[in-house]
Amino acid sequence: MFKQKLFSLTAIFLVLASILFFGCKKKEEAAQTTISVKGSDTMVNLAQKWAEVYMQQNPNVSIQVTGGGSGTGVASLLNGTTDLANSSRELKESELETAKDRNIKPVVYEVALDGIAVIVHPENKIDNLTLKQVSDIFSGKISNWKQLGGPDMIITLYGRENSSGTYEFFKEHVLGKDEAGKPIDYSSATQVLQGTAALGEAVARDVKGIGYGGVGYFAERNDVKILHIKKDENSPAISPAENGRVNYELIWNGDYSISRYLYCFTNGEASGELKNYMDFIISDEGQKLVASMEYIPLPSK
Repeated sequence: MFKQKLFSLTAIFLVLASILFFGCKKKEEAAQTTISVKGSDTMVNLAQKWAEVYMQQNPNVSIQVTGGGSGTGVASLLNGTTDLANSSRELKESELETAKDRNIKPVVYEVALDGIAVIVHPENKIDNLTLKQVSDIFSGKISNWKQLGGPDMIITLYGRENSSGTYEFFKEHVLGKDEAGKPIDYSSATQVLQGTAALGEAVARDVKGIGYGGVGYFAERNDVKILHIKKDENSPAISPAENGRVNYELIWNGDYSISRYLYCFTNGEASGELKNYMDFIISDEGQKLVASMEYIPLPSK
């Protein structure tokens, strides 16, 4: 009889313990906050680093980061399928109109800066180009390295997909407009690659190649060469990185002409855990991570 009662009490205890355990587990799950981040491939490594460090400090928060390009991130914000959109460009007028139609109120956060590096193979003897020459190369007007004083080799163009903010920024600020004011387009010979990392690998394998992308991806690499860029023939040739390090000052003060802000967009002012995360990103700690990932932190106020 005693053994039977003991067995019954043990069974009851195990049942109650199970209920208590799973009840606590459900409470923990309920307290878990998930933040979805989508967008810029230029920013994806940085965004993953921010998320990694923040989650270590806040175990109750799960941050899911994916790339796909700035356009993809903005579209996801407008569709209500992400909490935070990363973008390496400003919002377009068409996107602002769509946001208005859908009662979405984008709020813009400047979170870092980036210099766009123009890269070639290390064996290429060309060291500097003017912005006009870079425009003529990527629009197809200049198609052989001998036209620039280099060897007699056809230039291989490597570029980004049209959903990329880097693609958009480079087209607007480097390719520019023709004499009639019409935007200059990329050459149809451009080989389109998904992501800056893939572009860097392609140029590293191709002595005839040239490409562009965030300087943070290339500063420490020896298998590609970052060109010095001149605003015009009479301007100094400036590189966004020297001796394996990004030159912050040249980008902060605008001396390097192909530079930009990087952004996060939210629907309305960030609140709750999303606000805490945005505060972390622009804090001293968050900006130190920017520098550690070879991007350019916000200038000191």
